[in-house]
Amino acid sequence: MAATASRLTEFPTTRQGIRDLDQPRQSSRNDPMRVNVGDDERALSALGGGALLAAGLAHGGCPGLALIWSGAALLLRGVTGHCAVNEALGRNTA
Repeated sequence: MAATASRLTEFPTTRQGIRDLDQPRQSSRNDPMRVNVGDDERALSALGGGALLAAGLAHGGCPGLALIWSGAALLLRGVTGHCAVNEALGRNTA
């Protein structure tokens, strides 16, 4: 929930108090979930994560649980655009 709240504050508000979606704020170096994954890679991660998640739900048992966790991690990577492995390697494909 905290990650979602921080994402909502990325946009400045207008005089009426509405978020101005046309002008996102620049991310700072202290942002814990900076986007470091490109758009194509994000889309593939989200699709693959959704497929693994569905397969895990259909399979069940311990192997199904492993598929669910893997799918959820890929889905999160696709939705947020942040990859901890890319960050650890100092790589930015965005």
